[in-house]
Amino acid sequence: MAAYIKKHFLLALMVLFLLVVSSYARFNMMVTKGDIESICNKENINHSLCFEILKPTLEITKLDFSGLANFLINYQSRNTSDTLKQIKMFEGNTTGADLKAVQLCEELYDDSLFHSDRALKVLATKDYDSLNIEVGFTLAYMDTCNDGLSTMKPTPQVIITKNSEISSMSSILRKSILFPPS
Repeated sequence: MAAYIKKHFLLALMVLFLLVVSSYARFNMMVTKGDIESICNKENINHSLCFEILKPTLEITKLDFSGLANFLINYQSRNTSDTLKQIKMFEGNTTGADLKAVQLCEELYDDSLFHSDRALKVLATKDYDSLNIEVGFTLAYMDTCNDGLSTMKPTPQVIITKNSEISSMSSILRKSILFPPS
């Protein structure tokens, strides 16, 4: 009985080792045009935004999956920062309950930038589970922000659109890095 358990335990350890090694190996593979097409055509991805961000430029074609994650996090962070500036300008022209919604978005955008910085740090350590969590924060923050903004009259459609784009960038990041094409 002990030999049976030992044999199966060793087999399980070998399978686990192979899974870990293969998952780390994919991050060292160069991203191909076919990979980009596969990522951008996945379900629940904003296809046009994905192809716009990941169009096969010289910069993109030189990246491995880890480099692509870094590129996407930085791209998303720049967009988040730019939209936060718009929110702060919008805040000056808002009062009452609408002001609270805008202030909540401002706070969520600050938090999103914090988690983008953390995402870069965990990516550098190859902690992909934590990367998934950090990216997930931005998805949740953009949804929460949109919920508050959608109650405003008039609805700030420009900011809602930017929130949706930033959320889509998180989805692209998750689908390309955490669940890359096989």
